[in-house]
Amino acid sequence: MCKILTEKANREYKDNVFRLLFNDKNKTIELYNAVNGTNYSANSVIMNMLQSPLFFGTLRNDISFTLDDKFVILIEHQSTVSPNIPLRCLLYIVELYEILTDKSGIYKTKPVSIENPEFYVFYNGKDAFPAKKTIKLSDLYRVRTGKKPNLELIVTVYNVNHGQNKNIMKQSKTLNEYAVFIAKVREYEKDGNELTEALQKAVEHCIKNDVLREFLQAHGGEVVSILRREWNLDDAKVVWAEERAEDIAEKLLDILDIKTIAEKTGLTIEKVKKIAEKYSKDK
Repeated sequence: MCKILTEKANREYKDNVFRLLFNDKNKTIELYNAVNGTNYSANSVIMNMLQSPLFFGTLRNDISFTLDDKFVILIEHQSTVSPNIPLRCLLYIVELYEILTDKSGIYKTKPVSIENPEFYVFYNGKDAFPAKKTIKLSDLYRVRTGKKPNLELIVTVYNVNHGQNKNIMKQSKTLNEYAVFIAKVREYEKDGNELTEALQKAVEHCIKNDVLREFLQAHGGEVVSILRREWNLDDAKVVWAEERAEDIAEKLLDILDIKTIAEKTGLTIEKVKKIAEKYSKDK
C-alpha cells in the first residue's frame, strides 16, 4: 500500500478536495481559461480567502480570486446542486466587497470602483444533470411580478463528471484528471468495495497511471479522509430527507389520498401505502 494511505489524515483539515486541488494560481487560471476560452496568465490572479465560513459550518468550499483587477470570481464545487446557491453567493460577495472596498469612499460623491463578479459551480454528483445550466437569484423571490428584477445574481453550473463538457476538459488537464479520479472511486464502489477502500484503490490507481500523481502523492491521506467524510454526509442527507418525507406523509394521511401524498412528498405510492398500513395499526 502507498505510504500516503497509511498516514493519519489531518483531522482539522476543513477544505474539500476540489479547493485543495484548485486553490493554486496556475490551476485556477487553467480552469477559468478552459471555461471562458481566455488566455490569462497566473500573474493576473490574486487569490481571495474569507476566514468566516458561509456555506457548510466549518467547511470552506469556495475558491475566490481577483483576475487582472477586472473580476471577482467565485467557484464552488458541489455534489448536489441547491437552488439556494445564488443566495449563498450573494452573501459571499457582499462580505468579499466589504473586504476589498475602501469604506471611506462609500459616502463620497465620487463613484467607488468595484470588481465585476462572475459565479460558477462545478457539479460532479451522481444524479443526471445537464452539461450547463444557469440558476438565478430571482427564482427564489417569494413574489414574482414578471418585471425585470432589481436585484439579480446568476450562477452558471457546469457538469464536470467524466465524459461531460469535453471541450472544457480538453483545455483543463487538472479538471479532467479530477473527473477521472472521481469516476474511478465510483467504479471501485460499484465493484463492491467499501468507500474507504474504494478511495484508497482509486488513489493508488491514479498515481500509478499518472493521473493527479503529484497532487495525490502529496495529499492522498487528506483526499481519502475528506471524501469519506463528505460522501458519508451526502448519504446521510438522503436518509434524512426520506425520513422527513415519511413524517410528512404520515401527517397527511387524514386529509389527502395516497396518490396525492406521494406526489407532494416525492415518495413512491408503494412507500406511502406501507406508511398508511403502519399508521392504521398504530392508531
